[in-house]
Amino acid sequence: MDRAQTQRITPAKRKRLVKTYGAWPPGYSKEDIELFLDLLYRMYSYVYTRAEIRKIMLANPFDHTHPPHQIKLIDLTDWLEALLI
Repeated sequence: MDRAQTQRITPAKRKRLVKTYGAWPPGYSKEDIELFLDLLYRMYSYVYTRAEIRKIMLANPFDHTHPPHQIKLIDLTDWLEALLI
């Protein structure tokens, strides 16, 4: 996963991500989100293409419903990057 690629989040995409997933995960600091993103990027560093990344689905780690909603890895990283901008 290329972290530089997420730097291209447009204001419209940022607005959509925040509207869809929320403004900020409650109880987490900016440093927590940065560490979590670093962990995600390292965990999926073996994935080489954006097409592969788009297929990976995760349980949303910030959704405390049971069962948690599914989220695409790419949407999760884009959302968290958008929050940090």
